Amino acid sequence: MDDSARTKALLTEYLDRLSKRQEWGSLLSEGFLLTGTIAKETRGRDAYVNNGFFKLVRGLRVKETLVDGDRAFALVNYDLQSPKGKTGSCDVAEFWKVRAGKLDSVAIYFDTAWFNAFMS
Repeated sequence: MDDSARTKALLTEYLDRLSKRQEWGSLLSEGFLLTGTIAKETRGRDAYVNNGFFKLVRGLRVKETLVDGDRAFALVNYDLQSPKGKTGSCDVAEFWKVRAGKLDSVAIYFDTAWFNAFMS
């Protein structure tokens, strides 16, 4: 299996486990890095696994993936429920990197104006 095939398999497994609410933290590197349109970048597997966004997720649909070696892009539509009970869905662009057989980083981009209104 080449790098692209391994990366695609790893990303597919992550998204599948996330959608089924199964454990997925073991697919991440210890020093996992989250960046993108977030208030503050975070480093570390536990920080990412415990990110509050995942508590909002009620479902997801993968709209598109592109893989090149140890890098991947996924456009994912997330169904969300806010702490106040609002429901909605948003597209998130996710740029992934794999290192040593683990998901090592993701840069996420989404409509922050929509998300802030959704959470208010």
